[in-house]
Amino acid sequence: MTDRRSHSFRSFCYGSLRPRRRLGRRDGDEHRIFLDWHEPRVLYLSLAILLMSGLDALLTLNILNAGGEELNGIMDWLIKTDPAWFVMAKLAITGLGVTLLVVAVNRHFFGVVRVIRIMEIICFGYVALMVWEISLLGYMFPSVLRAGLTSWFGPLG
Repeated sequence: MTDRRSHSFRSFCYGSLRPRRRLGRRDGDEHRIFLDWHEPRVLYLSLAILLMSGLDALLTLNILNAGGEELNGIMDWLIKTDPAWFVMAKLAITGLGVTLLVVAVNRHFFGVVRVIRIMEIICFGYVALMVWEISLLGYMFPSVLRAGLTSWFGPLG
């Protein structure tokens, strides 16, 4: 007889497609365990943050192409080295951060703020950043907006 607690690729796939743990077993477990099922808004927030991170990279490259300046030294070096590396690094860093937040989504940051609230704040911050970057392009570099969306991908190569 095999030990049901043993881990295998089959158990990983089965557990990924049919998660069971939605709540803790005892009172107070929600503060000590990591669940394998999350509510849909966690997925929506995660996707929104990742998509806006990609859009931020695209808008940043267009602002730089129109004459703007990158203030982050590391990102400036990546952009000058290869814009594709900049986009990949930005998405990888954001993806890693979002993954860590999703793992701890039911916990409290320093025992005060729920992690889901932090994700909502990050999402709102990205919305504000998108508004800022689009308005910057519209007021300072209107030719970029008039050129159309197809020209926006030019800085990538």
